[in-house]
Amino acid sequence: MTGVDATHINYVFYASQSNAQVNAILATQGLASTAQQGCEALRAFNTEVNKRWEHYGRTFVSLDGPSANKGSAQDTGSCHTPFFQGQCQLTPPDPPCNRAEAKVIVAMHPAIVLAPIADTALYDELAKDHIIVIGGGEGPESYYDQANGYLYGLLMDGTRQALYTAEYWCKKLNNKPAKFAGPDVTTARGWGNPPTAVPVRKVAVSFPENNGDEVFKLSVDYFKSLVTGKMCNTPGGVLELPYASDINTAQQQSQNAVQQMIQNHITTGICWCDPIAPVFGTAAEHSQGYFPEQLIIGVGLIDYDQLGRLYDPQEWAHAFGVSDLALSPPFAKSDAPQWFVDAGDSGQATVPDNAISPFFSLMGSGFQLAGPKPTPQKIHDGLTSAPLEGGWALTHDPHMILVGFKAPSPYTAAEDTREVYWSQTRPSEVDGKPGSYCPVNGGQRYNLGEWGTGDPDAFDPAHNGC
Repeated sequence: MTGVDATHINYVFYASQSNAQVNAILATQGLASTAQQGCEALRAFNTEVNKRWEHYGRTFVSLDGPSANKGSAQDTGSCHTPFFQGQCQLTPPDPPCNRAEAKVIVAMHPAIVLAPIADTALYDELAKDHIIVIGGGEGPESYYDQANGYLYGLLMDGTRQALYTAEYWCKKLNNKPAKFAGPDVTTARGWGNPPTAVPVRKVAVSFPENNGDEVFKLSVDYFKSLVTGKMCNTPGGVLELPYASDINTAQQQSQNAVQQMIQNHITTGICWCDPIAPVFGTAAEHSQGYFPEQLIIGVGLIDYDQLGRLYDPQEWAHAFGVSDLALSPPFAKSDAPQWFVDAGDSGQATVPDNAISPFFSLMGSGFQLAGPKPTPQKIHDGLTSAPLEGGWALTHDPHMILVGFKAPSPYTAAEDTREVYWSQTRPSEVDGKPGSYCPVNGGQRYNLGEWGTGDPDAFDPAHNGC
């Protein structure tokens, strides 16, 4: 197998180019690490994956990028861990640049690439060149199937996400009054029948569509097909609102989208998008005095407490729905700080590190399960044959996501969901600060087909304790 010899498993950690505007937004909630902190995390996690996973006498070795991509030569203070520093801008994305960087990585001959944040062009090019890559996930199931064992995701694939969202919509929300919206939507705009009545829900979905890339649109289209005939029939259909992932135009794009939502009498919005988009979307809604229901669907880590605090609080007071994430433990008891301690690293873990450690965990597990003579096929066989872990049926623990690589989603890890709503006052388990997602029914998690009927038990402090 490429990148593997008798003593080494060579891998590449791809660090995307940061964006100052995005980092400034994330930093308000402690979600932007410094370059040195990021380097220290890679150092600690490399130590940990070599310490705690079986690798049959081999050592996982992080490769350094060449020239401008040389991670160890970046401005990372006293830390000089090797990694690949991407030079392609993320917003707006630059697919040709990403494909060119993928070719540089291919020439380094790694066994596997860990790329938590990257344009889909990077993933596609690496998989085409038969280099295993682990990304964030969220593409449609077909996107992973066509990569044939060379592309994996930690998050839920878009096809499965569409099924969960459609099931929740059809069983709990469809053809019912939009009672969780603000008073402008429920009565003042006169959208009901009669005009004084709360209007029946009408939904819009916003999603990124860049340079002809249909990764998100395919999943949104599938959701639309499910709720307009295959699973239920939604009055008014589904309004699709694509946007370009460009932070420089995000404010104007959001204003235009909100105008379309108002013109179409949309009561309920879904953001099938990145976690920064709602910063601009909710601000635009507030500026136009528009307070629709915000239906959460678990995409883009929008259902993470600290990210929820980035969004306009008066708008997010109407946020509820499906969350892929589990109830978080206190930060000190989460994986990243415990890995730092176990690795004996002198650095200090940060909250964003918990989004990086699972990539190392999956890499370690893949090679452990593949046995002493790993191949891409043996890695896939090992992952798909491993039993499911976590989940409500197995643990009755709200902290445990159901994780596994089983059909029909054999290339993405996350399997189940929970129901939540936003509380501006509930302290987060992560940092103890107010503003977090309230878990409904004790944080019970649901697999496909398990959502019950009836109205969501949202915004019910007496029952849910939020």
